[in-house]
Amino acid sequence: MKLSFKTFFSTASLIVFFSSSPFSAIAQCKSALKEGIKKLSPYTHTGQINTVTLILDEPSEIHLSFYKGLNYKFQIGAEEVLGKVTFRVLDEYKTEIYNSATSTNPTSWVFYSNSTQNLIIEIFAVEKGKQGCAYLVVGMQQPKSTTIRTL
Repeated sequence: MKLSFKTFFSTASLIVFFSSSPFSAIAQCKSALKEGIKKLSPYTHTGQINTVTLILDEPSEIHLSFYKGLNYKFQIGAEEVLGKVTFRVLDEYKTEIYNSATSTNPTSWVFYSNSTQNLIIEIFAVEKGKQGCAYLVVGMQQPKSTTIRTL
């Protein structure tokens, strides 16, 4: 009977430890995420929060839909332990549309959607071997002009 009592509490301790780990990762990413939402201004945040855990040298993918006739702004960032992140935007056929690694502003991108479309956003850690929480927030607005990049 002692053995099963010990086993029960050991198992319960492991369950509590592993179930609390995602919550601590989310909490660490929360302050970085708040800053990202502020950087969307003057765009209106869509309300959707996209967080990913970057593990070692693998990118994380986020699939999102965009609607015809709107300007959009992507803002990415990460918790401090992860360092800088970059992103690529791919169409549904996996053709690269944009790569922030070659941009003067690697944490945001503004574009006009001339059709309703699904896009894939891949987020990468710049420093290899790092892991942690990264985020992508999206803002939108009615176009005032079409002088920004059109997709």
